[in-house]
Amino acid sequence: MIKRIKAVLLPGLLLCLAACQPNPEPKLRIGTNLWPGYEPLYVARDQQAFQALDVQLIEYRAAGQVLNGLRKGTINMAAVTLDEAVRISASGLPIEVIWLFNISDGADQLLARPGIRQISDLTGKRVGIESNALGAYLWQRFLSLNHLNAADYELVGLDLAAHAQAMANGEVDAVMTFEPEKSKLLRTGASVLFTSKEVPGEVLDVLIVRKTGEDAPSTQQVQQFIRQYHQHFRLMQQNWPDWYPQLNKRLKLSDTELAHTYGELQIPSVAMQLQLLSNQAQMQKIMQDYQRVLLDIGMISQPCDCKNLINTQYLEAL
Repeated sequence: MIKRIKAVLLPGLLLCLAACQPNPEPKLRIGTNLWPGYEPLYVARDQQAFQALDVQLIEYRAAGQVLNGLRKGTINMAAVTLDEAVRISASGLPIEVIWLFNISDGADQLLARPGIRQISDLTGKRVGIESNALGAYLWQRFLSLNHLNAADYELVGLDLAAHAQAMANGEVDAVMTFEPEKSKLLRTGASVLFTSKEVPGEVLDVLIVRKTGEDAPSTQQVQQFIRQYHQHFRLMQQNWPDWYPQLNKRLKLSDTELAHTYGELQIPSVAMQLQLLSNQAQMQKIMQDYQRVLLDIGMISQPCDCKNLINTQYLEAL
């Protein structure tokens, strides 16, 4: 009789024990494309800065692939531009911005083949852009600032990695680009027609995290990640050029090109991040400006409810 009771109770007990076990925390899977402002993440990983955390950095070929990875659940955190974060939020994905990597102050550029030396020379020409990422936004800003008509140009969708080769092959006459393709093009004598310096404070690279869902990181995980990343980030900020060899492992630029590129980025301290991201009026205006452009060009179909898109609690806890 006792054996029979054990046989009946044991499976139920095992099921109960299994159900009572806490769910394992998800791996932090962070998607990035190749960009100088994101390289400190890879340096921190290589320096084993993330202790007792399961962190995986996933490099995508293009920014659009990062966005798709987030939508598909392949990643649960991502390094993106703030306009791309607005796009993601407008699509209904529950995300929040938790860190500001950099502000582009000239690092994003519209480059034209030799012979096209001024904006008027570009009329009727083919322009390559990452059509589902920042390039499309910057192209619209370029047109608006210079009072140009989009119909006067032929746009060609191009992933970043194809920019220099497409220009060399004569497939396009200009590209909206950034490193490492930017330096490849400048070496061939490309002309600079526009840079992100002309739209100050508009191109911000941020870290976003999925807020809800089975694979969403816990608050404790995110806080631990930010704390450990910040510790290494502070070391780098003490003498940024000392870290250039590690920062250049994937970019593979010359020393001069790398120094020039980092000179075109504002890399804010935590205090500066808090000052900027906590300014709700300013941030809401920037995001509304993104939204207006993104709606105009059909990259989003509805406005973004961005009131709570930025979460500074992790920065405030440092």
